[in-house]
Formats: sequence, structure tokens, C-alpha cells
Amino acid sequence: MISPLTTLAPAATRGRRIADHTKTGGVFMSSPSARIRAGHRLGAALLAGAVLCGPSAAAAQDAPAIAAPADPAALARPGENEPLRAAIIELLRKNPDIQIALARQDDARYAIGEARAAYLPRIDLSLASGPEYVLPYQATDNTVLRRSEGVLSLHQNIWDFGATINDIKRARAAFSSAEWNTREQIERIAFETTAAYLSLLEKQRTVELIEEEIATQAKMSRTIQVQKDLGLTTAADVSRAQVRQDNLQAQLLDAQSQLQQQRESYRRLTGHLPGRATDLPPVDTALPADADAAVQMIEDHNPELAQAVQNRRSIEKQLLSQKAAFYPRIGLDAQANLRNEVMGRTGRNEDARVVVTLTYNILRGGADYALMRRIEARVRESDYEVDRVRRNVEQDLRIDFQSLAAANDKMATIESQVAAAEKVVTLYREQFRSGNRSVFDLLDTQQALFQARLNRLTNFTQKQVSGLRVLQKLAGLFDFVSGGQPLTKYGREIVVPRPPARIGPNL
Repeated sequence: MISPLTTLAPAATRGRRIADHTKTGGVFMSSPSARIRAGHRLGAALLAGAVLCGPSAAAAQDAPAIAAPADPAALARPGENEPLRAAIIELLRKNPDIQIALARQDDARYAIGEARAAYLPRIDLSLASGPEYVLPYQATDNTVLRRSEGVLSLHQNIWDFGATINDIKRARAAFSSAEWNTREQIERIAFETTAAYLSLLEKQRTVELIEEEIATQAKMSRTIQVQKDLGLTTAADVSRAQVRQDNLQAQLLDAQSQLQQQRESYRRLTGHLPGRATDLPPVDTALPADADAAVQMIEDHNPELAQAVQNRRSIEKQLLSQKAAFYPRIGLDAQANLRNEVMGRTGRNEDARVVVTLTYNILRGGADYALMRRIEARVRESDYEVDRVRRNVEQDLRIDFQSLAAANDKMATIESQVAAAEKVVTLYREQFRSGNRSVFDLLDTQQALFQARLNRLTNFTQKQVSGLRVLQKLAGLFDFVSGGQPLTKYGREIVVPRPPARIGPNL
């Protein structure tokens, strides 16, 4: 049997000598069965030599032209990796949704100081000066004087039956809701960017797998062409191999197009074309143990539910503040007056007073009562909103964990398929070298291995996305992808609410 390392040109020469001896009836391989077995062994040796040693110059001239695969990072930032953490942090610093949420957060923060001001004294100063014309009722002469007066007043709230404290609590709840809204926006943008990055990585790996498959197919196609030249195969076999290669080439073009589209989608999110995507760490270690454990963490970790709860609390405090309008208010008033030539020639007069006042609203046409009923309706609405959000988040988490479980089960099956396909390819190559398998048997097993690897890549990406979605709902995605690096604005850390405890099965 011919050695697998025999070059293609001497092998072709030996094939022609075999054919010549067969035609002339020489002593070399005279029986038909011997000629057939020798042809199979010769073809196996040729393919083994092509696969192991690569194509020779003569065989490369006969090989069909293949388009050079495009580097996924060739169009922008070639040779550079795309760091996901830096991209997300930079995007969050510039994203308008984050800036809007931060502005609303500042607005709610200063509303607390506005409500707290009702506890502090209010001081007003009023000054007035100008000519005054006086026409006494019983006097005959008119008087024109320069009138001057000033009033300094102070009011201090003593007791308002909970109106001020409930206004402060309402403002604090609104501020907490604004903080959780900022956190929700951060988690949403982090998820969208990370999902786009994973999709970019999947498309990039798909292109690489197809390129590897095309290279393997090209080596086998060259061997089939050599076998045809030796008369061991037919033109139909060459065409069959060419069809497979054309299908792979079409797959490559589609994959490259999808990769470029995903790059543009990534640029739409981040503002720049990405470099080469790199592998992300698995999310399994950062996830709760199961769906029940994740559901138990909703109350303290989910930003959407936290917003609904804080909004409900804010409305509840507004209702308590409004109910205080039905009670009197007690205050301390102090006033100092300075009058000069007021209502005639009175000269300069000064007076001051300090009094305790009680103010009670007796009737406003039912406006206070109607406003109270409106707020009560909003409280009922917020109760149902909290319940709706809680049920939706719980359902989404259970669906995500079902997807994770299915992906894990499927991953085990796919890994078994990949391992089995690799063993079959190795076995068929050995059998092909010994002449017991045809080149198309080897091509079929190689195609099965290629498809199994594609399925593994797709399933792993889906598993990662499901895990990231769970982290997003539990406000842990940004910390996971940023590695704990804080988000800053103008050199200061942006303070957003964080979960009270880290998540994960072993934490």
C-alpha cells in the first residue's frame, strides 16, 4: 500500500503505470478484483496525504477558486478586541435615557428639601415708601405727606397633624422610585448591549466555523479531482463535491452578511463599530440556585417592582397629608412694624407682636374631600399595579429558568453529539486510509460534526442570554459585566440603589 505521505505527482505517475499494466496484460495487478481494491487504497492514500500534508502546487492549480474570508474586525479597529465592560460604561455615561433618569432623580432629591422647609421658620420683609394724599372727612385742608412703612414677619409651624412629615415621606418615596428607575435604565441598557455583544460573538464564531469547514471541504475536493484524473471517480462525484462546496460558500456569504448587520446594530447602541468580540464568563455562578430562590429575591432586587412599591408608598403618604387638611394648624407668628406718616401726620410709630395662631379650614366647597377621594383611587390603582408587576416579574423569571434548564439539558445532548461526531470522524479517517470508507462517507461525518458545533454555539448563546435576562431582573447584570466598577459622572460616582445582598447559588 502506498504511504499517506507520498506526494500527489508521483502518486499520479504510479496510477498511470497501474493503468498501463492493466491494459497490456502485464504481471502487475492482472485480476479485476485486485485492480478495484488497489484503486480504493490509492484514493484513500491520496486523500490522507492531502489532508495531512496540505495541497501540492499541481493540485492547487486544479482546485476551484474560493473567496477569501473577511476578517470580522477588518472594517473597523482591526486587530483589537472589543472590551464589553468599557463599552457599557462609556455608553451609560453618554446615553440620553440615563441622563434623563439622573435629571429626574435630582429633581426628586431637591423635592425632599422643599418639603422639609415647612419645618423651618418663614421670614418675610416688606418695605414701602412714597407720597400719600390725605383728605380728612371733617377737616378742610388736604395733606400730602411722604409715607414710609416696613413690616418684618416670622411664621413658625408648630403642629399640622402630620401634613409636613407625610409630605417629606412622600418626597423621599418619590426620590427612591427615581433611583430605582435609574437602576432599571442601567440594567436595561446593559442587557441590550450585552445581548448585542453575544450575538456579535455568535455571528463571528459562525463565520470561523464555516471557514474551517470550507478549508476541509476544499482539501477533499482536490483529492476527488485527483481521483477523477486517475480514473478512480467520475465527473458526477466531482460535481457532487462542488455542490457541497458551493453550499458552504453560500452559507459563508450569509454568515458574513449577518455579522456585518450585527456590527451595525452594535454601533447603533454604542456609537462605534466593534472590534473582535471575546468570550464572556458563564453566568451560571452569578444566578440563584433555582426559580423559587429567584422569586424570593424579587422584593429586594427587582427595580421595576421597587419602583411600583415606592410609587404606592408616595401616594399613600400624599393621602395622609391630604387628610391633615381636615384638622386645624397651630403656628407661631411674630411681626414688627415701622410706620412713618401713615394716614396723616402721625409721625413715626413702631410696634411688635408675638402670637400663637390657630387656623382651621371650615369650608372650601368640598374641594378637599374630592381631592382625598381622588388620591384614594390612585392608592387602589397602585395596589393593583404592584400586584401586576410582581406577577409579571415572577412569571418572566420562571420562564427564563425554564429556558435555562432546557438549554442545560440540550447542551448535554449537543456535547454528546459533538463528542460522538468527533469520534466518528476520527474512525472514518482511519478506515478511509485503509480503503474501507469512501471520501463521501468522510464528508458526511465532517458535515455532521460541523452542524453539531453550530448547534452548540447557538444553544450556548441562548443560554447566556437567558441567564443575563435573569440578572437584569434582579439588578445584578451591570455589576456582573462591569466587574464591580462604579458608574461615574463628572468624576463622581452615580449613586443608584443596589441589592442588599449578592446573588448566586453559593453566595
